[in-house]
Amino acid sequence: MPTSQKRLRAYFYLLINTLCWGAAFIIVAPALNHTSPFQFLFYRFALASLFIAPVLFYYLRKKQSWKHIWKIIGIELLGTVICLSLLYAGLARTTAIETSILATTTPLFIIFASILFLRERETRREWLGLTVSVAGILLIAALPLLNGEVGLSRISLVGNILVLLANCATALYAIIIKSHYKKIPPFLAVAISFWLGAVVFGFLSLANSNFSLPLLISTIATDWQQPAVVFASLYMAIFGSIIGLTAYIKGQNLIEASEASVFYYLQPLVYLPLGVLILGEHISPYQIFGLAAILVGVWISERRS
Repeated sequence: MPTSQKRLRAYFYLLINTLCWGAAFIIVAPALNHTSPFQFLFYRFALASLFIAPVLFYYLRKKQSWKHIWKIIGIELLGTVICLSLLYAGLARTTAIETSILATTTPLFIIFASILFLRERETRREWLGLTVSVAGILLIAALPLLNGEVGLSRISLVGNILVLLANCATALYAIIIKSHYKKIPPFLAVAISFWLGAVVFGFLSLANSNFSLPLLISTIATDWQQPAVVFASLYMAIFGSIIGLTAYIKGQNLIEASEASVFYYLQPLVYLPLGVLILGEHISPYQIFGLAAILVGVWISERRS
């Protein structure tokens, strides 16, 4: 395939990913008014695991796939269970726009993790860009201290810290898979992560119900009478998990990782207008200024001669 066609295909896949993931927290936030983060994640992964079951069975028929399973489970306990528990616990405590902005900075955390653990070297220009971006992150994370401003009263410092901790865990996960997933089929890892998420978050949901199965079943029945829970669960199972992740993997495989990461910073074009139109959330000048600092820092770091 000619290089130009590969790049256009990559752009197509990554734009689909941007649309799917950019809208995610805006759609999920109303559901968390009716259910807990663990319950919602259980619904999401239970549905996704059913949809991806044929893929998992296909790989499990191959003997060479079994040698990778325990390694994948260990890594996905970090990447699926810990990362998403922190992220959705943060989303339940702060606004969807605030969560989305902070989650958009995940690639910056991956850069810092690469410097710390992989001893990657950065140029002066890249350090300058990272410094500007970090200043933007700190401004956005500290917004609860400015809650006298209009539209900032719903933003939680604890929620923001949980989202940033999720970014740290995601960065560590990205470093681990960089060296351990080279010989593992990507869709085998994805399928196992979905099933692992369904099992672990199902267990945590049961624990939240004091290990009473009738109480858990009653809670699930109540949750699924809420249209917001049903819609968010189906959206994240289909578009957030299967379509979004598949598009991300395919796009990443067709172009350089540094070029693909630029699409991550297009997500504000999706979640900012949706947050205002659908949720009626306010966009603070501080958020705009912080996001602008992050994007300028990324541009300084990533620009080429």
